Amino acid sequence: MKKKTIYSIITLATLAFGTFSILLSPTASAVSSNVTNVTKNTGSEHTPTYKTASIKSFKIIRTNKPLKIYQKASTKSNVMDSIKNGQGVVVLKKYSNGWSKISLQFNAGFIQTKYLSSVKTNRKTNFAMNTQKTYSYYSPENKGSGFKTYYKATFKHLYAANKTLTNFWYFNSEPDAIGRMEFETSKGLYVGYKDIGIATLAIEYPVKRNNSWKGLDGQILKIVETNKVVKTKAGIYKNVVVVKEGKGKNYSYYAPQIGLIKQIFNGRTINELTSIK
Repeated sequence: MKKKTIYSIITLATLAFGTFSILLSPTASAVSSNVTNVTKNTGSEHTPTYKTASIKSFKIIRTNKPLKIYQKASTKSNVMDSIKNGQGVVVLKKYSNGWSKISLQFNAGFIQTKYLSSVKTNRKTNFAMNTQKTYSYYSPENKGSGFKTYYKATFKHLYAANKTLTNFWYFNSEPDAIGRMEFETSKGLYVGYKDIGIATLAIEYPVKRNNSWKGLDGQILKIVETNKVVKTKAGIYKNVVVVKEGKGKNYSYYAPQIGLIKQIFNGRTINELTSIK
């Protein structure tokens, strides 16, 4: 997985897990499959095979001003990045000296532990992807490019080639794969990309139409639909939540007990679900 620029709905995102905290990069590879176009049962009931990513190591930042992330466990060390109140990180290790090591930019950074807050599990309808399944997506915008139009997403607890990368979705979008993290809390679904390491709200809970919040770069995200019927190559989904980002025609579609099923950027579909196995 190489570091790369990810296209977010609003801007060239830093880790689309950056901005369209929800947005996938319009790159892809994969495996096409024949899918019957049937209506999916997307109610709030849970199934034995449904599981979301563990939030045990996921922490939320609590600070009154942007917080610096350092290269070493010292305020005299080089600053790698900064993070704002309400954004999230993955903690790799907590030290007794008041510092915590976090996953950042395909590497690790350090942040003062006193600014980290634990999160509670979501007990209602889930909108995160099922870590027990393999998702396949289609990206029509990749036609004619060096990237393929079909690709798979599988969940990994640990990336063998880089042990700072834990609990993330591996989008096999060759020639440049993407690491996308999702953490579902009682406050909402947080999303980010591993080449940045910072997660922001993709959907705020409880889900209510017209609820709005700020994204990674200050853009406004807003829930514009809560019970939309959406057709994809994988089928027809009901009770879909639609999140708009910024001022343009940029949307992400989430089906309950399924997760991300479609994204639109500047009014054009950049990816949609083709199958779940």
